[in-house]
Amino acid sequence: MDSFVTWLHATPLSLLFQRHAHWLWPLCETLHFMGLALIIGMAGFFDLRLLGVMKRIPIRASKAFMPWAMVGFALNLTTGMVFFISEPGQYVGNRAWWAKVCLLLVAVLNVIVFETTLSPKVLTLGPDDDTPTSVKIVGAVSLISWIGVLYCGRMLPFIDASVEGGL
Repeated sequence: MDSFVTWLHATPLSLLFQRHAHWLWPLCETLHFMGLALIIGMAGFFDLRLLGVMKRIPIRASKAFMPWAMVGFALNLTTGMVFFISEPGQYVGNRAWWAKVCLLLVAVLNVIVFETTLSPKVLTLGPDDDTPTSVKIVGAVSLISWIGVLYCGRMLPFIDASVEGGL
């Protein structure tokens, strides 16, 4: 892994990001935070509805917010790649980063399961209809995984951080 980190850190794109880190890093941090707020806010709202909260709101109406969560995910994916490409040494040896990546995979797989198997049936539910247990599980897994992503991201500077890694 060390050879990959050394190679990536020396690529022209990484060097470009490093040269502009004084303004690029704060910009990306701001956009990353905004993206996470969109994901947690919009997907969290939808997940809570899947869990049976706010039953007066039809599931189809709450799902209408999900494109904003996708905007947030795209922002976070883009800015996260800037962070990783510019300073890969901060991340590859950090258990919090690996946990964050695993939780991201869980969240994405959870979306795929929902969209391919449960979404068509659930969207027909109206106001005051309760969701099936399988849908509640999907909502809980989503909510827990996104909160875990948030937590692990926040813990990056505190778990396995090193001066050599850039933290």
